[in-house]
Amino acid sequence: MRPTAKLFALALLLNTAPAPVVFALDLTKALGETIYVLAYSRIFSFPDRSELLAATLTVHNVDPQNPLTVTKVDYHGEDGKLLKSILDAPLRLEPLGSASFLVPSNDTTGGVGANFLVEWSADQGALSPLTEAVMVTGPGTPGPSFTSRGRVISRTAAE
Repeated sequence: MRPTAKLFALALLLNTAPAPVVFALDLTKALGETIYVLAYSRIFSFPDRSELLAATLTVHNVDPQNPLTVTKVDYHGEDGKLLKSILDAPLRLEPLGSASFLVPSNDTTGGVGANFLVEWSADQGALSPLTEAVMVTGPGTPGPSFTSRGRVISRTAAE
């Protein structure tokens, strides 16, 4: 099978994978959290060949009643070092509002294990935002596209 056909088959497989299973509905409210989100800037297709990816991080305020403030969006490389702080100033997200941040495919600094750290806060208890990164190959190239969901790594509980 030709390399192009293999990539196309892989893309089809990745795009038709079942959605992650949610075992419990978490409606716990918090005053703030730090969320870790995977954000690959490249993946390997062969031992000596990799595909460049663009990563779009989106933070969705899923709380229908309470605003929240995104206070930090940092992009880290596969070695864990901070590559850049993407957010210049705190960003208020109204109920059900969203904000997106792009790391373009020509930014290869992150490597295979790149990630975002997102911090948010709220004046009163709010539902945890849905944080998700979408990774895609550049325009005009058939290749993989996939998502990764954020994982809360610290939380300030609402009283």
